[in-house]
Amino acid sequence: MGLLIHMFFVLTAITIGFTFIYYILHLQGPILRVNDPTDDYWDPSFMDLLYFSGVTILSVGYGDFVPIGAARFFALLQATLGLLVPSAFFMTMLGEKIQEKHK
Repeated sequence: MGLLIHMFFVLTAITIGFTFIYYILHLQGPILRVNDPTDDYWDPSFMDLLYFSGVTILSVGYGDFVPIGAARFFALLQATLGLLVPSAFFMTMLGEKIQEKHK
């Protein structure tokens, strides 16, 4: 159980960290477009960037916002971490269970 809580906090920290990266990128220019027929640039708030970061790391990807420019690379990196971190934690848990069974 402790490992799952640890994974939750790791994923939360990654989400918040990437939110700050998106915020810094946002200060330099547009990083998101609205995914609708207008295809307008969007000026997000910090909470909007937290939402985008959350749906990216969870691989939900509602598609309401599309990253552009440098944000595309960071969104890809974050989505990769969102898949690899839980896999690593679950593999660790499985390894611990196997070791306990063979004792």
